[in-house]
Amino acid sequence: MTNNLVIVESPAKAKTISKYLGNEYIVKSSVGHVRDLPKGQTKKTKKRTIIPKDISEEEKLKLKSQNERIRLVKRMGIDPDNGWAVEYQIIPEKEKVIKELRKAAKNVDRIYLATDLDREGEAIAWHLKEALGPDKFEYSRVRFNQITKASIMESFSDPKEIDADLVKAQQARRFLDRVVGFELSPLLWKKIARGLSAGRVQSIALRLLDERERLIQEFIPKEFWEISMNLYNAAEQSIVFSLSRKKSDPLLSEDEAKKIEQLIRNNTLSINEIIKTPTKVKPKPPFITSTLQQAASTRLSFNVKRTMRVAQKLYEAGHITYMRTDAPSLSVESIQDARNYIQQNIGEKYITNSPRIYSSTENAQEAHEAIRPTNAFIKVDDLVESSDEEVKLYKLIWDQYIASQMPDAEYLSTSARIFINEYIFNAKGREVVFDGYTKIAKNINQNQVILPVLSEGEELSLDKLNLEQKFTKPPARFSEAALVKELEKKGIGRPSTYAQIISTIQDRGYVDIQNRLGTLFQNG
Repeated sequence: MTNNLVIVESPAKAKTISKYLGNEYIVKSSVGHVRDLPKGQTKKTKKRTIIPKDISEEEKLKLKSQNERIRLVKRMGIDPDNGWAVEYQIIPEKEKVIKELRKAAKNVDRIYLATDLDREGEAIAWHLKEALGPDKFEYSRVRFNQITKASIMESFSDPKEIDADLVKAQQARRFLDRVVGFELSPLLWKKIARGLSAGRVQSIALRLLDERERLIQEFIPKEFWEISMNLYNAAEQSIVFSLSRKKSDPLLSEDEAKKIEQLIRNNTLSINEIIKTPTKVKPKPPFITSTLQQAASTRLSFNVKRTMRVAQKLYEAGHITYMRTDAPSLSVESIQDARNYIQQNIGEKYITNSPRIYSSTENAQEAHEAIRPTNAFIKVDDLVESSDEEVKLYKLIWDQYIASQMPDAEYLSTSARIFINEYIFNAKGREVVFDGYTKIAKNINQNQVILPVLSEGEELSLDKLNLEQKFTKPPARFSEAALVKELEKKGIGRPSTYAQIISTIQDRGYVDIQNRLGTLFQNG
């Protein structure tokens, strides 16, 4: 007999979880939020505010302002002037969902609230409890960061209470969003045009875009020249030597470039110095929300919204851990899982002496794990029921996770130098000594230039001299991924809000997408 009701957020998640729980549980979905602040529209009434005739103009303006404030507070559903009193409403589209949940709850002993494990999920759990009746049922809160049988059974064996602090944190953010939006938007209507909107984070994102656009518009290109030469060694192998310049050096002028050209033609070209330096490159941490969005943009051409939609499907299918997180840390079990895979499938030499530990940044607020596969041994070929885009994103996540527990890539960097008066020409090359983590996660710039065997004092002959006129370029416009990175760097927004912020400013016509990389072009 079914005597427990489990409520999750999405139907897909409900379907997956119901497979792991026995007949004693019925699993239902809330389909996201069920309660929220009013939508901001109030019913028009014929009742008018009567303003006494025998009061001064100053008092009339004051009374009018007070009445406008009362109407604004009513539309907001929250009163910042009186202890932040709040009026929540069942979302109209969710009336039917609440009715079905109440019907399902009639004959159960306990209700398990299994919404997502971030602040938004905690708030949804609390709203469900309030909507169904906080005193009518026994409630338990269960949390899991991956939809696997082991994780689910563990969470149900030790249920918790709703975290009131997380609920308050979500409410604080929601209240501020509402107040900032409702108090700023009318100002935009008066000063610019009706229909515009402002928001606590949305407006800052727009400011970043606007500041960048101003820099671009004000930018004045400056001419500079680049010079390089193709030289032959005795074996007639061509090597490219480029003029070495420091960032602090002034731009190379045409006159100076031509002066250097004459020096090259009038001097014997022989190698003055060869420097060989062993270098190591560490693997990157497992993905967090922002870095996954950035990587999916540059490597898969997924926009932010698409990335989160696909990641949600992978999470609900039980393939990856929760995809809204700002912590790159891994659990002890998941580290061991990755190391076991590496040992069995890649080789002993690709196992580090000790596990790699990744810590959160200073601004990180969530205590969740990084985004990773729920099982290191499940590869893309095993995702037979997944779509092509799910397979691509899963591979990206899997590669980063496994590589994060592998050794450094080791290289031998070679620099051959030719001195011509005060000018230095460099030819650089790098050869792989040990591929390390790049055996799994290929570097974007992994093509190695390997120099032929050279020796100091060796004389080279000029094959081709390259003089190229160039102009400085303005700062690049933000792509979706770059804007997320900038917001994260400045501590603006949270993993759960990046996609929504970017969608909002696009939907309202403030910016347009310019190319396949998702470059944001500001309108107006």
